[in-house]
Amino acid sequence: MTGSELPETIRWQDEGQDGVKLLTINRPKHMNAIGPVEARGLFEALERFRSDEDATVLVITGAGSRAFCAGADLHSVAAMYEDESPIEPLFDPAGSDPRIPAEGNIGPTRWSDIHKPVIAAVNGAAYAGGLEWACLAHLRVADQHASFGVTCRRWNVGLGDGGTQRLPRLVGLGPALDLIITGRVIGSAEAASIGLVNRISPSGKCVEQALELAHRIAALPQPALRTDLEATMRGFGEPLDRGLEIEAQQFNRLMGDPELRSGVERFINRDHPDREPDAEPLHRPAAAYSFAADAHAATPGKFGSDVPFIEHPASVARMVADFGGDEISVCTAYIHDTVEKSDVMPADIERTFGASVAGLVENLSENPEITDRTERRLDRRRRALAGGARSRLILACDRLDGMRHMIAMLEERADPELLELNRRIGEWQVDLDVLVGLELPQGLTTELEMSMAQLRRMAG
Repeated sequence: MTGSELPETIRWQDEGQDGVKLLTINRPKHMNAIGPVEARGLFEALERFRSDEDATVLVITGAGSRAFCAGADLHSVAAMYEDESPIEPLFDPAGSDPRIPAEGNIGPTRWSDIHKPVIAAVNGAAYAGGLEWACLAHLRVADQHASFGVTCRRWNVGLGDGGTQRLPRLVGLGPALDLIITGRVIGSAEAASIGLVNRISPSGKCVEQALELAHRIAALPQPALRTDLEATMRGFGEPLDRGLEIEAQQFNRLMGDPELRSGVERFINRDHPDREPDAEPLHRPAAAYSFAADAHAATPGKFGSDVPFIEHPASVARMVADFGGDEISVCTAYIHDTVEKSDVMPADIERTFGASVAGLVENLSENPEITDRTERRLDRRRRALAGGARSRLILACDRLDGMRHMIAMLEERADPELLELNRRIGEWQVDLDVLVGLELPQGLTTELEMSMAQLRRMAG
């Protein structure tokens, strides 16, 4: 089968030697609506992907920026009810093509046996049958401006290409019924919140990000990926006993695959990127907590308390996450004290967590070459404030946790003089005066001000 067998309105591209394919519905002037020509082309394209063992991942998108796909071309639907029409009907009720509509009205939308990953790169409106095509995919990467809806509700056209079955399976019955009954249109953020969208990309970037994801998937060993995908899709909705039977069938098929043994041997011999000594952690925050716990095993409790020191960075990391910090910020929050308060070296941080995290830790650590305490503290604050939004957020959360810890110790009748309370309040107030003028989350600024006010009351 060659690319010339597909119509001009269905583009097929090979995206490299790893078997990634890109399929584009190419009718941008018609919001990539699917007529009979496109439907037949989609059957051919999906069959090409399904039957080619070397094809690993399929990315489906629409041309242009207005629409992923607006569903069936309603001009072709209307032609079905006219005795004579210059427009080809969506399909021939007499059944000249036995696949249509038996296997789908606008392509092979009733197929349920594509057991290789399909990613929808939703570059605009995914309406009616376009939403159904998005639901056919296993994963959806959507541009920020993308929108989704059962807009055919307005025209008395039903969902005939999997929407009533796939949408509830993806988002749950309640959210699916909301969309199906009302026909309302939702944006990418709400679609992500209900589980319809897996990743949101900046507008214009969904195809690029979907292809990056596809290449990462294609780099994985394929046999177990495919048997697990098939077991998941076939078993979903079945009673648990039946689902486990399906899983066992697929797993037993895999047992005879020589790649299973070679994969186990690669793991044991560390012959895999995840197992190399300098490999980036699979989840940096998890690795960071363990790293910090080991580093601070002998670090005295904060302010001389009996509470293990690790609880301080753990609390800071939790606050950073609560106030919107990303994975790098949370990772850094866990280990931000390790260079300053343990024998960890900056090179250890960079080797384990990368240059970005190492740079943040450096900005948040005091310079031991500065002997004057006040100047050392001012130098750290200058670097943390100049280091960007991440370091400012971590610094603010660090200060908030310090104040909260001090409040807890005072409530336990700790001696304010031994805690050097007045000195610390003065230092924190200087930090606070600077931090509240920055673009911190409003809730964090409020918490800082409230904690400082409480400390001043306790100091009398």
